[in-house]
Amino acid sequence: MAFIPVVKFGGTSMQGKNRFGPGEDRLLEECHRLNEVNDIYRLLAQRRNNARARRLSQVAREFLLPLRDAGLIPVVVVSAFDWATDKLDHLAAAISSDPPQREYARLLMSGELRANSALAMTLEEKGCRARSLTGREAGIVTRGGPVDAAIERVECDHLSELIAQGIVPVVAGFQGYYRDEVTGRDEVSILGRGGSNLTAVALAHALGQEECTMFTDVDGVYDCDPNTHDDACKLSRVTAQEVFEMDPFPQVIQREALQYACEQKVNIWIRSAFEPEREGTLIICH
Repeated sequence: MAFIPVVKFGGTSMQGKNRFGPGEDRLLEECHRLNEVNDIYRLLAQRRNNARARRLSQVAREFLLPLRDAGLIPVVVVSAFDWATDKLDHLAAAISSDPPQREYARLLMSGELRANSALAMTLEEKGCRARSLTGREAGIVTRGGPVDAAIERVECDHLSELIAQGIVPVVAGFQGYYRDEVTGRDEVSILGRGGSNLTAVALAHALGQEECTMFTDVDGVYDCDPNTHDDACKLSRVTAQEVFEMDPFPQVIQREALQYACEQKVNIWIRSAFEPEREGTLIICH
């Protein structure tokens, strides 16, 4: 089986650490100089989109194009831009205290669709053939209804075709589809918060890969929370069982994704999306 890098980028990794780009600390002053609320909104939207474009270019340049230059075709899984899912969730809550699950799933999955199409556009702009895919187009079949679904299987024929053609698949994480027994139609589903991790593990297994890589805003798994413990030590290797026993469970990986990785024997790298030279932590799931 040929090596196919399966890599996932989280929300902060896609957005960048500075949500509004360089000079963010002066943005409030600029807003104060504007007289109209709409002008402030346009300024913030423009700055945010410019920051996203710069960050996507950086992701392509530092992580994905080097793989292509090495003759590899990565499969890329992306989360929604930072805070996007929260904002969509808030919108649903403002409309209804109990929104229809089908529509709720479709609303939340739109965040990943913006992110993966934008990254595919960025790669194409840099001369790298790429194709954005929904969870359904990537062949992720689920069970359990439209919300908090579980992955049943992955039908990766289309992914394999794209890879054979030298096209980088950019898959929207967190989503799949299922057959509705009542209507007899295929319906979209979402996997639960952190579900892009699960998407990456499932695709790696379906493509016959022994590992996948999660690029996040930290450089690995630590023996305790580095935000509250000055003596926290980063682990170069750790078993999945040791991770499950950590209290609290580390937020760098979704628990369900780690469970799935253990079932399918797919190792997981946790690496920094901002310091590509750092090796990260390998979670052994065999």
